[in-house]
Amino acid sequence: MASSEPSGRAPSNIAEYFGRLADTYGDGAYYGNRRRAVIGAIAGEVAEARDMLDAGCGNGAYLTKFVEAARERRVTGVDLTFDMLASARIRAGAKCGLINANVAHLPFKAGAFDFIFSSHVLQFVADVEGVVAEMARCLRPHGVLIATGQRDDGVRQTLAAILGEERWREYREVIFRRAERREADARPKNRYQQAFAKAGLRVEERVAEFAVTGEEIAEWIEIRWRPLIPEGERERADEMIGELAKIGASRSVVQREPLIVGRREG
Repeated sequence: MASSEPSGRAPSNIAEYFGRLADTYGDGAYYGNRRRAVIGAIAGEVAEARDMLDAGCGNGAYLTKFVEAARERRVTGVDLTFDMLASARIRAGAKCGLINANVAHLPFKAGAFDFIFSSHVLQFVADVEGVVAEMARCLRPHGVLIATGQRDDGVRQTLAAILGEERWREYREVIFRRAERREADARPKNRYQQAFAKAGLRVEERVAEFAVTGEEIAEWIEIRWRPLIPEGERERADEMIGELAKIGASRSVVQREPLIVGRREG
């Protein structure tokens, strides 16, 4: 994924942050289950799209789905991170355009796309209204902008339930200590919806539900967070990840990925 400048972190630093995850981000059962649920929830819009933009495309996990979708279409991916784009080229092949750019300043004329998708980008953005307005600028009449609406808080709540509050605090300190410190709690809960409405879009909300086991969440932690843990702390983290995989092997939970759908009127 890529974004505008996130709270407390410059674009160059966020590019470096996600560059370390370029080869593996989006791999594993957790991400795969979530992606299938999201694609299913927006299948109608994907089927109708002709000119598609994945804003913050990362290493191409969603791009490959858009490229594979039936019917002739133009697919473009934009990301801030060169390493992510290199991985996206390998995954998606030559059937899409890839551009290194900041989603706060998209290099496209107004009305260039009828479908814009943005997965887990707004969560890293300081100026949500500005970024949503920039995406909306690139929508043609009757076009649709679809974005995910939360961080990975649902997973962390699930971990607290599986592990218990005391053990969860230790996981949070060892594994998630390097998570982005965003000021989400200080902002309105519906800030994304408000940004969509301010940009002149008609707003609809959806939820993509998917099931995962505690073991699959342990795999997600290994893929998403382990690369960010310093070498000297990884042995302890690996023990904790292994513990979670054993505890959660028989535990299946439902996760919910909120989607915000904004349509530009004709």
